[in-house]
Amino acid sequence: MSQMSELMRESVDYAGLFPPASLALDVVVANYHQYVNSTEHSMLGRLIIPASRLGEFSEIRQSHSSDNSSPAQPWRISALVPPIESSDAKERFNKFESAIDLIQNFNAPDNLENVANDLVDAIEVKTPDLTIMEATIDRLPLGIHSFLELPHGEDPGDLIQRIKSDTSNKNLYAKIRTGGTVPNLIPTPEEVARFIWNCGKAGVAFKATAGLHHPIRNDYRLTYEPDSQTATMFGFLNVFYATMMSWEHSLGIDELIKILSATEPTLFGASENEIFWGDFKVQADRIKTLRSQSIISFGSCSFLEPTTELQDIPGQSHQSLFPA
Repeated sequence: MSQMSELMRESVDYAGLFPPASLALDVVVANYHQYVNSTEHSMLGRLIIPASRLGEFSEIRQSHSSDNSSPAQPWRISALVPPIESSDAKERFNKFESAIDLIQNFNAPDNLENVANDLVDAIEVKTPDLTIMEATIDRLPLGIHSFLELPHGEDPGDLIQRIKSDTSNKNLYAKIRTGGTVPNLIPTPEEVARFIWNCGKAGVAFKATAGLHHPIRNDYRLTYEPDSQTATMFGFLNVFYATMMSWEHSLGIDELIKILSATEPTLFGASENEIFWGDFKVQADRIKTLRSQSIISFGSCSFLEPTTELQDIPGQSHQSLFPA
């Protein structure tokens, strides 16, 4: 079995509700059910939905459960919550705290509408500056993974250090947006490298989201529309390899930029014993631990594109990635 399989385990958080897929919630639920039971399920991470739609999600899950003879298996959910804005204080707190209440009510043991005992075990929220981050952290619940989305256009070092220095015993992680449906939403390799380097220096794990449908950096269509623009997009392997090598070998920003900018699939090596980039290697017995300490997952509105295209990488057949 290739160590690429271990590197990508539970890596894809399915976000089919969001652009460019923008699917209806019932379709997203049906898709996720299919992916959970697919031969590629080892790559599947959490289902991403807004906290405001947890009630609607429960209704759809109930209808699916009644259609099947076997009980539904619990799913892990990452809920998006509205950010605490810098304007009207009362309004900014109310929207955020209402979303947290919805999550806690959904997770409550006496929630009879949650027929499959699904669990919101992660929260994602934008924290664009230190003031908003402080207010957000103060109001986050204990016992849940909280991914704080940081701006990439400026040095995030202070924000990442704030996450690192937190003493509240809350499970805090960073988050970076690596793309979008228009070219100007895609950060530069320098910006992503700076984010990864700061996270590595502080020992803060993170997730990435947007623009990572494809394994290798290249020019791709930004949406599924016939007249879609194209742009140079990051590959998820670029981001994962840069992160793993950064944590294992303390790489500098210039070396990270090289990995993030690479467009040749054969540079991203994997064997039964290791993954490697040039002379930099991560041994098999380190991959699982390092993943949990560095890059947790990436959000994608497609699960089929990442899993299908990964098999086209030289040496990465379905059998090596998804052994029976």
